[in-house]
Amino acid sequence: MMSLGPVPLPVALAVSFLLLALLVARLWPRPPGISWRPASALLVDMFLLGLLAARAVFVLRAAPLYLDDPWSILRIGDGGFDPIGFFVFAAGWGAWKLRRHPPLRPAVLAATLLAAGGWWGASAGLQHWQAAQVRLPELVLQDLAGQPVGLAAGQGRPVVVNLWASWCGPCIREMPVLAAAQRAHPQVRFLFVNQGEDVATVQGFLHAHAPGLQGVLLDEPALTGQAMGVQAYPSTLFFDREGQLRELHLGELTAAGLEHKLRRLR
Repeated sequence: MMSLGPVPLPVALAVSFLLLALLVARLWPRPPGISWRPASALLVDMFLLGLLAARAVFVLRAAPLYLDDPWSILRIGDGGFDPIGFFVFAAGWGAWKLRRHPPLRPAVLAATLLAAGGWWGASAGLQHWQAAQVRLPELVLQDLAGQPVGLAAGQGRPVVVNLWASWCGPCIREMPVLAAAQRAHPQVRFLFVNQGEDVATVQGFLHAHAPGLQGVLLDEPALTGQAMGVQAYPSTLFFDREGQLRELHLGELTAAGLEHKLRRLR
């Protein structure tokens, strides 16, 4: 799933459905003398604590990958949130707080179910739409030796396409992470498609930041980004063995976030 700036899109969708849940709690019929504000406050608490729990569970599960770069824990744009951790902790907190407030239960329950169902449906629908809209384009680019390479060639195994440029700061930071993943996952075809630069610039960048990187392709007219509808760098697209887009990530990837996405391609 793609991101909005540093925020993963599922989190952005969750915020939207939180607002819907707050509206439901505000309008839900309630006994005389019972304010809607405690229900709304509880929903906000459930959401925020659920997000913290989701991030904590993800980080704990991927702890070895965060040890080399502990500050990457703060880069929430890597998509590292555990949905089960979110729902379990949010539901548990809500149930514990409602044990002494029976009048609030119908409003909170209805708002929670509506928001959770809406989030799940919207996320699944968006992923289906992305898969239908974005395919590996039938483009033939050149590698660093000047040999033609088809982007859509070699189907039958997962493909990761990284769109990057040498002037892009996040591209510089994430390239060693991608290079390490390429070495660790030989069953995945990695394509590093440079956008808009000549071979000398690309070779200078690789010498400084990613010597030995394989699968580097030149795309001086930036046709790949145009064909895929992607204009921001870095962008990384994950295709399964059938060529279906499974995820589009805009922005820098951490080692843990990348590993999580690669596991989903298997």
